[in-house]
Order: sequence, then C-alpha cells, then structure tokens
Amino acid sequence: MRWSDTAYLISTINTKENSSLIKIFSEYHGCYTGLLFGSSSKKKKPELQLGNKIKVHYNSKNEDRMGYFSLELIENNSIKFFNDNIKLNLLLTSIELISQIMPERQTYDGTFKDYNAFIEKLESDSLKPYLLWEFNFLKKMGYSIDLDDLGLKDNIKDLLSGKNVDFLFDDLKIIFDLNTQIISDGLVDTINISNFKNRLKILKYFNEQ
Repeated sequence: MRWSDTAYLISTINTKENSSLIKIFSEYHGCYTGLLFGSSSKKKKPELQLGNKIKVHYNSKNEDRMGYFSLELIENNSIKFFNDNIKLNLLLTSIELISQIMPERQTYDGTFKDYNAFIEKLESDSLKPYLLWEFNFLKKMGYSIDLDDLGLKDNIKDLLSGKNVDFLFDDLKIIFDLNTQIISDGLVDTINISNFKNRLKILKYFNEQ
C-alpha cells in the first residue's frame, strides 16, 4: 500500500539508533503511525519538530502492517512560533489533543482544513483561534454539549458559532473551561485531562492574568 499526502507531524519517538516511530495528521488519511529511517541525521532534525507541515510518502506491504514514511518539509511551524511562548504552547496543545483523541486511520470531514485555518490565524492572534478550533475539533470527534443548557452569554454563543463579535478576556476563559468540561465528561473513561501537559500551561496563563 502506497500513498502520499500533506500532513502535520504530531508525535515522534526514537526507536533505534537511526530510526523513529512518527505519527502524522494528514489531509486525506487521518492520523497514521509509521517508521522513519535516518531520523537521527542532522539534516532531518529540523524537519522533525512537532507541528511542522510536511509532505509524507507512506509505504506498507499490506494494510494491516505498520509501514514506513519518507517526508519533505513544507513549513517549519515550531520555528515560526519559537519566540512566543503562548503561541508555541497553543501549537503543542493542539498536537497533543489530535494525537490523543483522534482515532488512527479514520478521516473526519473538514478537520484538516480547520487545522490549516487555525495555524494561519495563530500567526496574528492566539487564544481566540485556538479555543474556537478546539471547541469545533471536539465537536467533530463526537464530543459536544448543548450550549442552551449552560446559560452562556449571547456573545460567547456567537463566538462559538463563528460570528465576529466583541469579547472580553474573561469570555475566552469561559470557553476554555467549557472545552475542559467537554474533554473531562466525554473522555473520562479513556483519557485523564492531566495528561495534556501543554494545555495545563494555558490554564496557568489564564490564572495568572
């Protein structure tokens, strides 16, 4: 089985002296795990930063066996946000969320397009595009909540529906807490929210403001 796709690198684990087990989030094939040979070379290291946008080529002897990747760097997002701690944490949190929640080898309509849009918006904004992306990603994964039962302000509902409305910093904290509730309630049997290490840094940021 062979295919090529555009993807984001969401996980990498060194396995042997010169190979890694990597996980990617791709446009047409969803999340996939496979081996990457030659990963310890100096030439490869800039390509293997989490959050990088890459072109991947996958090869496997059959559909049931793990295959191997080759890749080409499209955009180094980790370098782009390296000097902005909050944006870098948001990037890493989004990767963390996709890696732990999205099932492997399944595609969900619009998820890759939505993530592309979030990365583009992150260049000029930070918390708002992340929180709205997170809310909609969870919804597409099947974890949603009835907003009418929560007594939310109209402008927060409008934000979550994609409308361009005025908002306060405290409104973003409410959306963060809402997303936390969705994760905790929907994934309580499979994932401990404390496993999202980078998301805890965002919580710390909110609490310090």
